[in-house]
Order: sequence, then structure tokens, then C-alpha cells
Amino acid sequence: MTLELTVLGSCGGYARPGRACSGYLFRLGDSDLVLDIGAGVLSNMLKYMEADALDYLVISHLHYDHYVDIYGLMTARRFWESALPPLPVLAPAVTRSVVGEPLSPESREEFLDCMEFIDAEDRVPVRFEGFEIRPFKAKHSQPAFGYRITADGRTVCYTGDTDRSELLVEMADGADLFICEATFTSEVREKIPGHLTAVESGSVAAAAKVGRLLLTHVWPTLDEGRAVEDASKVFGGPVDAAVDGLTLEI
Repeated sequence: MTLELTVLGSCGGYARPGRACSGYLFRLGDSDLVLDIGAGVLSNMLKYMEADALDYLVISHLHYDHYVDIYGLMTARRFWESALPPLPVLAPAVTRSVVGEPLSPESREEFLDCMEFIDAEDRVPVRFEGFEIRPFKAKHSQPAFGYRITADGRTVCYTGDTDRSELLVEMADGADLFICEATFTSEVREKIPGHLTAVESGSVAAAAKVGRLLLTHVWPTLDEGRAVEDASKVFGGPVDAAVDGLTLEI
């Protein structure tokens, strides 16, 4: 089997025109897994599958640009023409309560019961069909995880939103593909803590000796091409910017 990645969205904070926030579709044989489901991601996902066909959902943290389209997904699955089993959702422990808060008390449980929430724990692996997923704590402004995903003998590391840490380098070590946030480029003099610059993304990729670097979560007013240039100055391997619809065989 071949592990395939399709970018469903890659903007940080809010979406550029015609684009979506963070979301990534992994396909391995008959297993489909979506990693993050930020604003606009569901619409892009539906280009590749119906809402009932998704097997697994993984969420890095509860900032809206990483999870908010879960509401549309729950709505589609709740009112599907036939009853669907709860969708396994690997996410921070607060997810069920945070997602449930805006829902009306009359229908909250019916919506939440469409999902089977699984608490992510630091470096405790979770196995879905074809996938081993190892969460690790991200260095962010709220509880957040990155994920190291192994499937078909290939490894992908996804940072979610994070600042640099030795744990990040450790978890990215030797990954075939490193999907790394690069919120800020050299166009910006100072970054917001809890995020990476494109240069920092490249330096982590170099330290971890990854095979390929895919930059994501670039702030919408900044130049994705500049992000690639910045990272390439410190990482000698292939560097690309994640754009909606990009598909890679890993």
C-alpha cells in the first residue's frame, strides 16, 4: 500500500482568498484519516470523499483555525441517511467540553455522540487501522499536540502550532516528511511566542535530519515563497509550501 497525503488547507490564523486553514488528508488503502479540520477544510475534504467515508479524525489543539469545521462534520454525520458509528477523534482532553459548549443544550449530546473522543497523551501511541499515531506536547499558548504518524513503513511528523523545543526535534527525527508550521517569515522582525519562523522550521528539519520539509500555517499576509527561501537557507533537503490540493506520495 502507498501512504498518500493531500493538503486540505494550510493557512495560519485565517484563510487567504480561496484557501482554507489547517487540514491534511492521509489515505492508506481503505483507511482515511484527517489531521486537523480548520475553517474551510470540510468543503475541501468533500471533494475527495463523502462525510460518512471518513474513518478517523485527529486534532492538534482547540484554536478555531485547527478544529472549527468539526461542527459541519458532526452535522453531516448526525443527519446522514443511515445511522453512522461514532467517528474516532484523537484530540486534547478538553475537546469534548470545548466543542460541546456552543451547542444548544437540547441537541448537544446527539451531536457529541457522533464522535468518540480519545484523549491524546504525551508520547502514548494510539493505533488506528494502518496508522500508529504518537502525540507529543507542543509548546503553544494552550494545550496542544504535535503528532508522529507511522504507516506503511513511512513516518510523517506534524507540528501543529508550536515554538521550538528539543522534544520537537526528537519527535521529527528521521521523518520522511516533516509538516512544520512556519507562521512568520523574514518579513517580520519579531514573532509571537508559541510559533515558529520559517528559518526555525528549517533549522528543526536540519537537526532532525528529515527527508522532506513541507511548510504550513504561513500567516496570510506573508509570502509563502519567502518562507521556502528562508527555510532553504538552513535545510538542504527538499522544501515546499503546503497549498490546498497538493498531493504527495510519501
